[in-house]
Amino acid sequence: MSDVRALATDGVVVLGGEVVLLERDHPPEEGRWVLPGGMVERGETARAACAREVREEVGLDVRPVSFVGLYDAPDRDPRGNVSAAFRCLPTSDAGPEPRSEARQVGTFDPEDLPELGFDHGEMIADALGETD
Repeated sequence: MSDVRALATDGVVVLGGEVVLLERDHPPEEGRWVLPGGMVERGETARAACAREVREEVGLDVRPVSFVGLYDAPDRDPRGNVSAAFRCLPTSDAGPEPRSEARQVGTFDPEDLPELGFDHGEMIADALGETD
């Protein structure tokens, strides 16, 4: 295992006042609800990776509009990943649907979220604490 930590990104997408989440279909955190997100690839920015990952995982075209924060607690992910989270706005009227890595997709009231994986509860709280 490398001593270098990789950069991931997560998107906080709100539709009709509810947060878009997916249920993971693989470890780590298999069966838990998480924000759509994934690894930043060589040659792309974290912001571009966030839009790509949201599209790949839940089928939504989004525009990352604000940087929520960098989540880097050493134990936040067993793989060691650091995540850059962004608040994202949908760019179409399409609804979310499960794609890669998702057993199912849903939208949830921020005040009544399911059990979340990783530190995604903190990301959601931080993103929704922003003024619109």
